[in-house]
Amino acid sequence: MKEGKSERNEMKESKRERNETKESERERNETKAGERERNEMKEGERERKEKKEGQRERNETKKGERERNEMKERGRERNETKEGERERNETKEGQRERHETMEGERERNERKDG
Repeated sequence: MKEGKSERNEMKESKRERNETKESERERNETKAGERERNEMKEGERERKEKKEGQRERNETKKGERERNEMKERGRERNETKEGERERNETKEGQRERHETMEGERERNERKDG
């Protein structure tokens, strides 16, 4: 009778050990799954940050291009202003020369007449 009881106890012990082994295996798998999930989340977060950084860089590039274009446009406007001023000065100079020529002719005519 002791022998049968002892065998049953050993079987129960063995079964308990198998159950504990299964349980600890399940816990390890859950831990691995949890780690995998956290790693995937970190990876997703890293990818979002990289995407955001790339967008920021593209925006800065566009902003820089816009600023360079504005500077070019201001330079063009200054050049056009200078060109207009030069043309006005040339017109004034031409008027002055015509005036001097007319004045000189008038003086010569006065000398002829005089």
